[in-house]
Amino acid sequence: MADPVAARSFHRPNNMVELLDLARQTQAVRAKMAKLLPRDIFRDSAWDMILELFVAAREQRSVCVKQLVLVSGETATSALRRIGRLEEAGLLRRRTDHCDHRRIMVELAPKGDEAMCAMLHNLFLEPAPAAGEVVSHRPFNPSSVPGLRKN
Repeated sequence: MADPVAARSFHRPNNMVELLDLARQTQAVRAKMAKLLPRDIFRDSAWDMILELFVAAREQRSVCVKQLVLVSGETATSALRRIGRLEEAGLLRRRTDHCDHRRIMVELAPKGDEAMCAMLHNLFLEPAPAAGEVVSHRPFNPSSVPGLRKN
């Protein structure tokens, strides 16, 4: 019988490239869902925005507010409201583009980056429950993921 600990460790990320791949896969799944299911019903623009910012940070690309509005699939007013809420929660931050002062750039704040790392880890890399195992629902706590700072 295979050692379950050894099998689990095979799937653990040893660097951020693997988390980037997981984030890209998540974006691809969300794009497929949007084609199959009514987007106005199955929409989570905050998740789409945070995913885009996470991928952009790992690819060392800048994202402006206009791009984030397009990613969200919402009206500009709704998307800007959502960006404001995410900023108030400390998950992202806005700054003026130093090359073009008319543009506002958006990036993940450290808290948002840590939360995304923890979420991707929790979604994809935690061992699945065994068949027949009763799963207790517990709140997600990013500080429980090894290697993350506590705020």
